[in-house]
Amino acid sequence: MKVGFCALYGLANAGKSTLLNAILGIKVQAVSDKPQTTRENVQGIYNDDDSQIVFIDTPGLHNPHKKLGQLLIRDAEEAKAGVDILIYVVDSKERVNETLCASISKLEIPVIVAFNKIDDIALNDGQFKLKAYKQLLPKAEVIEISALKKYGIDDLIKAIKSHCQEGTPFFPKDQILDHPTEFVYAEMIREKCFRLLNQEVPHAIHVQITHQEINPENNHKVIYANIIVEKKTEKAIVIGHQGKMISKIRHLAQHSISIFNMEPVELELYVKVVEDWRDSTKFLSEYGYKK
Repeated sequence: MKVGFCALYGLANAGKSTLLNAILGIKVQAVSDKPQTTRENVQGIYNDDDSQIVFIDTPGLHNPHKKLGQLLIRDAEEAKAGVDILIYVVDSKERVNETLCASISKLEIPVIVAFNKIDDIALNDGQFKLKAYKQLLPKAEVIEISALKKYGIDDLIKAIKSHCQEGTPFFPKDQILDHPTEFVYAEMIREKCFRLLNQEVPHAIHVQITHQEINPENNHKVIYANIIVEKKTEKAIVIGHQGKMISKIRHLAQHSISIFNMEPVELELYVKVVEDWRDSTKFLSEYGYKK
């Protein structure tokens, strides 16, 4: 069996988490049109008849803001160490990043450029950028994909397998994630916050699953979660006028979690203010971000 570890690496908002979800065939990571949605190096496990490929989804590269931002950049860079293959995910609409290509070209592991969002770029512009990537990364294979439309995924998997070695799987065949299900629940809630809220508010949000129980009246799982923000004004925005925003977040997240669980769940959300938690070593550690 072919086995290998791949790092999904690239700038913020390139589509790395969307690609991971497309590969796994199920949503395990929050995705939105806002950069810096991904906050952890998450291992998604792809299994088929002749391979097991472990994909490490990394935070997008960006100019760090506060201690949290610095941790995210460090995690993304550390993910390059110890993997067998680097998947450099690029947004085809964005300019070619020569500086980043120069850094990647120094790696001693195979590199595959996942040229993403090809359904959203003019043909001539796309061909010009493809040529540039092939010149800047001559040893890399370039695969055109649309993670959102799930185009080119099979070609990407085939290219990855060509660099994998024969070995023993690291995870059980039915496991798709190295994180507990509570992580997926929190990601689904956080995704709805990113999609529905504007400006800086989503970036100040952390979602904490506090506990779960069974509703004795209908036997549904009830999930309790805190949406943590940094300011009272942000709390007011998350709750919304007459509670309309928190109700919308709850409704959409509850629907997504029910689909993931393949059975109805109930979701109870509370908004809590923890001032400047993104710049606090204590709270970053408490919320699971590495020091």
